[in-house]
Amino acid sequence: MSPALKLTYFDLAGRAELARLVFTYGGVAFEDVRVSIPEFRAMKASLPLGQLPTLEVNGVVFSQAQAINRYAAKVAGLYPTDIVQALCVEMISETLLELAVAVADIVWFTTDEAAKAEKTTKVVNETFPKSFTTLEAMVQGKFFMGDNATLADVHLLDIAHNNLKAFIPEFDMSKYPKLEGVIEAVKSNTSIAAHVAKL
Repeated sequence: MSPALKLTYFDLAGRAELARLVFTYGGVAFEDVRVSIPEFRAMKASLPLGQLPTLEVNGVVFSQAQAINRYAAKVAGLYPTDIVQALCVEMISETLLELAVAVADIVWFTTDEAAKAEKTTKVVNETFPKSFTTLEAMVQGKFFMGDNATLADVHLLDIAHNNLKAFIPEFDMSKYPKLEGVIEAVKSNTSIAAHVAKL
């Protein structure tokens, strides 16, 4: 019997979007609850660690986005059973998370315009190219791990749409054709394509 799942976050992509994408890719039914800031403040004291996102599994509430993402990947069939492949997927996902943190620092935590411009230039010319060059070399086929999609592939789509396209559109993805191929392969999932079209 499939678990009853309720994912709760704000009405934006942020730290819950990867779990949404993973569940969607895997065809896993879940309740996508989106709350306002006032609603969050009212419920904060009752949440584990007082933060969002949370994932309720059969009535039990869990927090921490990365734990939720890994759980989602396992439920959706997007987490390798081979421990070395799982290590590789985790490495890729952690690398992508670091990139998301770098973008978030610019968008949400840097208010000085000169500093914002300087950080953006570094992200475009140094941070993303360094990581993407490494990740490009790790693509083993249609997806990172070959013929089968994993959390890493969906995470790349999340970064491409919700970080680069949304906030750093000047970054040139065409220099990384294998990564572009992975993104297109993930988007070939009709449910994902419909979801991404709404972003």
